[in-house]
Amino acid sequence: MYKILFILLLFLTNPLFIFAKTSITVTHPIEKYFIEKIASKNIYVKVVFDRTRKFNFKNKDLVESLASNQYYFKLNLEDEKLIEEKFKSINKDLKVIDISKNIEKLRTKTNKENPYIWFDPILVREIAKNIYEELARIRYYDRHVLKENYEKFLNEIDEVYLHIKRRLDNSEVYGFFVFNNQLDYFAKRFRLNIYHKENRYLNISEVPNIINLSEKEHIKHIVIEKNSLYAIGQSISGHINGKIVEVDIYSKNWKSNLYVFTRQISNF
Repeated sequence: MYKILFILLLFLTNPLFIFAKTSITVTHPIEKYFIEKIASKNIYVKVVFDRTRKFNFKNKDLVESLASNQYYFKLNLEDEKLIEEKFKSINKDLKVIDISKNIEKLRTKTNKENPYIWFDPILVREIAKNIYEELARIRYYDRHVLKENYEKFLNEIDEVYLHIKRRLDNSEVYGFFVFNNQLDYFAKRFRLNIYHKENRYLNISEVPNIINLSEKEHIKHIVIEKNSLYAIGQSISGHINGKIVEVDIYSKNWKSNLYVFTRQISNF
C-alpha cells in the first residue's frame, strides 16, 4: 500500500508531469480564442479549420495529427458531429468537452437547438466559466494562473457588452435582415428585431412587401455571412436603398469582430 502511494506521489510531483503540455483540438478559430484567453503557457491548441491551411478528411496526416491530441473542445456545432466521430475512431482515449454545456439555447423554426451563442457577450461569460473549470481540472497545478486569466477575461467581456449596448442605445438601428440563425442571440440580447429571409434571390412579387416592411420598421441593413453570395443580399438592398454588412462569426478576433459589426449596423 505504502509503495503504491509512494509511486503515485513521485509521479504527481515529477516536474515532467507538472510541466507537460496539454494538447487540445478545437474546430474553429473562435474556440481557440476563448481557450487562449484563459489558458496557461502549458496549453497548446490546434484548430481544425485553421485559416492558414485547408482541412480535408482525405488528408490523413492532418486528421491524425488533430485527432491525436488529448482533448477535443467543442461548441456543439453541426459540423462538429462528424469531426468528433472521426477523431474518436482514431483516438479511443480522446476526451470530448462541450464548452456550451448548461447554457440555455434558443430553438430554430424547425425546433433545432441554435448553437451560435458566442455573439452574446453575456453567454460568453458562461462559455468562459465552462472552459476555466475544465482547464483547472485538467491542469490543477496551473489553477491560480488560470483563475487570474479567467477573471481578466470576464472583465473584458463586461467591457465589450457595455460598449455595444451604449453604441446601440445611442443609434437609430432597430433591426436587420439575415439569411441564417447566427445572429439570433445578438439580436435578443440587445433587443433588436431580426428578420429571417430564405437564402435565395428575392422574387419580384416580394418586393412591395420588403419595401413596406423596411419603411415601417426602419430596416436598412442586410447581414450576410462572409464569403457567401453577395448578390442575394443585393437583391434586397437594391430595393430598400439598404446597406449590406458581412460578418464572420467564426473569426478568432471575437472582440474586434463584435465591435466592427456593431459599428456597421449602427451607421448608415
